[in-house]
Amino acid sequence: MRKAKFTVIAGAIAAFAAVLGFSGPVEAGTCQPVNAKGKGKDIAMATTRAQPDLAVKAAVLRGTVTQTSTNCVPGPTKVVCKISAVVGPK
Repeated sequence: MRKAKFTVIAGAIAAFAAVLGFSGPVEAGTCQPVNAKGKGKDIAMATTRAQPDLAVKAAVLRGTVTQTSTNCVPGPTKVVCKISAVVGPK
């Protein structure tokens, strides 16, 4: 049950990241994959720490995040979450 709760939280945070828009378009037809990584004591913290990394990478490409998926792996002391996204033109 606890794992399901964290999955829901991670999904909600990932959806929030997908809604964020970034200024300036990338060239038409040039969507690019972007990966971000965060570590924390739980899934929510790890995902929250990965979001600024994703935002910076998308801002460099000057596009919008159109698709995201989050993969979190619990370790012995920390949880590592990786956000995979696609940044495409506005």
